[in-house]
Amino acid sequence: MSKPLVVHVIDRLPPDGAERLIAEVLRNRSDAYDYRVLCLVEGGLLLEEIENSGVPVTVLGRRNGHDWRHAWALYRWFRQYRPKVVHTHLFTADAWGRTFAWLARVPGIFSTVHSTNAWKTPLHLRVDRLLARISDAVIACTGEVRNTIVGQGIPEAKVVSVPNGVDLQRMGAFDALDLQQAFAVPAGVPVFALVGRLHEAKGHTDLLPVLAELAAEGVPFACLFVGGGELEDTLCAQVAEQGLQNHVFFCGFRSDVPAILKSLDFLVMPSRWEGLPISLLESMACGTPVLASAVGGIPDVIESGRDGLLYPQGDAAALKQALTQLLAEPQLRQQMAEAGRHKIETQYSAAAVARAYESLYDGVRV
Repeated sequence: MSKPLVVHVIDRLPPDGAERLIAEVLRNRSDAYDYRVLCLVEGGLLLEEIENSGVPVTVLGRRNGHDWRHAWALYRWFRQYRPKVVHTHLFTADAWGRTFAWLARVPGIFSTVHSTNAWKTPLHLRVDRLLARISDAVIACTGEVRNTIVGQGIPEAKVVSVPNGVDLQRMGAFDALDLQQAFAVPAGVPVFALVGRLHEAKGHTDLLPVLAELAAEGVPFACLFVGGGELEDTLCAQVAEQGLQNHVFFCGFRSDVPAILKSLDFLVMPSRWEGLPISLLESMACGTPVLASAVGGIPDVIESGRDGLLYPQGDAAALKQALTQLLAEPQLRQQMAEAGRHKIETQYSAAAVARAYESLYDGVRV
């Protein structure tokens, strides 16, 4: 007798937070279900990793705009494979995936909300509320995300909280990287990084003026921007304008983020909005301290001054002060690193997320 099928639906598979979570959860899956991943637009760097873990990936190749041929292909795919559960991630996949799963009479429909999504318009929120009606549950990755979506009109009875997690075994498989060789950073200077899409949510443009002040004061440092995205040209221009070419290094998308994290003095996250960032959990799991803005689910994880540092989002002076402190105090960095690693090992594992998801799937009546 075949096992019930669970399908994770997402647009594409770059090594970003939501996509990384899918890969981590699938690596920690049980044998109670068969799994597949359905990419609506294209694959990405995580496609091979997911398939190597034994989970097939299908790419439908949706074009921009309202591609109704794609809609028909999505509906037919659900009807052909008849999953027990469709589990969607991020807004476009949430909208298309849940709609056509419902039309195809998929028994179980779930969506994970990965961020407070401050960008959403009233139209997006109306779509979210409508689709919540046909969902078995809307999964919030933090208490802040839960409060936000309930405040936006998602019925509280529909919302379940499941914190994100990381695969600790995968973290342990990476060795530290030689950053000077890999990215031509200067020798003998503290190195920190911002890991994430080059997108307004991640706060790159808030960080650069602060870095320019530090550079003007003669503070030695190197900052890596790890990730790609739509702001790359804008950020490159700003780095040049502010004379930061010898301090800021663009690394693009990387499949070895844990190796980079293990090589840093600390991670910086000047995010404007967040859910529960995978890069935060990965950094702490790798023993790398984190300086972050107090947004989304970040304060749920970091106890400022003990296992990381927090500052008020948008407060450039506070960000500069925290950066200066971490750059100057290696002993503080070490203390935070040890406390952070212990917290992730005991509270934020991908195996726990996988079990929590599957307990939800178990409740679906076929």
